[in-house]
This record gives sequence, C-alpha cells and structure tokens, in this order.
Amino acid sequence: MTRKRAPGAGRKPSGEFSGKSSAFSTRITPELRAALEKESQDTGKSLSQIVERRLRDSFDIPKRWERALGPGHVRALAYVVAKIATSLEVATGQQWNKDAFTSKALRAALKIAVYYFGSKDEVRVPDRVEEQLARMQAASASSRYAESMKDPVEFGTQQASEFVGAVEYLEMEGEPNQWAYYDAELEVFLSEEALLRFIIGHLRQRDEK
Repeated sequence: MTRKRAPGAGRKPSGEFSGKSSAFSTRITPELRAALEKESQDTGKSLSQIVERRLRDSFDIPKRWERALGPGHVRALAYVVAKIATSLEVATGQQWNKDAFTSKALRAALKIAVYYFGSKDEVRVPDRVEEQLARMQAASASSRYAESMKDPVEFGTQQASEFVGAVEYLEMEGEPNQWAYYDAELEVFLSEEALLRFIIGHLRQRDEK
C-alpha cells in the first residue's frame, strides 16, 4: 500500500527564497518559458526561484534606480542627455565619443539644455559651499583657492576634474578593455567603482582604431 506523504514532507525549498506557501500559475509563451529554463540551467536555481526573482525585481528595480541615480530631477537630466546624444548620433551617423563634430555638437546642445532647464535666479554661493570653503581657509594660510571656488564655473570645473581623476586612477589598474564586460545592468550604478568601470569600458575605448 502506498504511504501518504506527511504534511510538510518532501523536498525542502532551496535558493534565496523560502517559506513560500502561496501558489500562482499563469500561461506564458514558449519562448519566454525557454528563456527562463535556460537561466535556471545556467544559474543552478529552480525555475520557481528564477520567476520569483524577476517578479520581485519588477517592483524593486524602480526603487533601486532612485537610490542609485538620484531623485527625479537628476534622472530627468540623465534622460535629457541620453535623448539629445541619441538624436545627434542618428543625425550624424557617428558616435559622440569617437567623432569630433558630433562631440562638439553635443557640448553645445547640452549647454543650451542646462541653461533652459536650470535656475535663472541671481547666483549666490550655497551655504554648504560657504561652510566648506571657510574650513579650507582656516586650515590653509592661502585663501586664493578657496575664493576661486566661489565662482560656479571654477567649482564645477573642480568637481569634473576630481571625477576625471578618479577615472584615470582606476585605469591604472589595467587596460580599458579589461572593464568592457560591465554591461548596462542596474548593479553597475550601485557602487562608485562599478560605475567608473562601466564608463571606462564604454567611453575610454574611443582611442582605439
């Protein structure tokens, strides 16, 4: 006589999700099923684990994007840059980082976009910057540099220079192609080093023939 399985008996769930008690079924296309099964085979995770991860990501990713790329007005600027750059590349048939004409056109277009959307109020040094500069002046006998940082152009130039310096420092670890395996995945933007490697892998290859 066949013995009945005791409640809760059987194979224990494995993977990152456990304690599941609610069943859900739906119909999907054969192509999607094949893609999910391939990911299951490649990762060693069960099909249900793969499906649940992707469903969770559909809710989690927007929040993670916000944490990684900043509030809405910053993300909107990123979309403006992407839209203008894409339109220019379609018009010229060249990549902005590999063609001097397209690169110069992009700089001009972004200058107009930032002016259009940016504040038109009278320029004043933000309180946070004033506090930082005051500390710099107190720690140094020379105040010329601190005073120059009250100019928004000089301040922005310094910020950009620090960013470029971080890129160049990371490049010393290896050739630019070493970082090319970083693709447009969300995880790229979740750490400063991963973001810099993404930039190196996709932009610093412009020197290649």
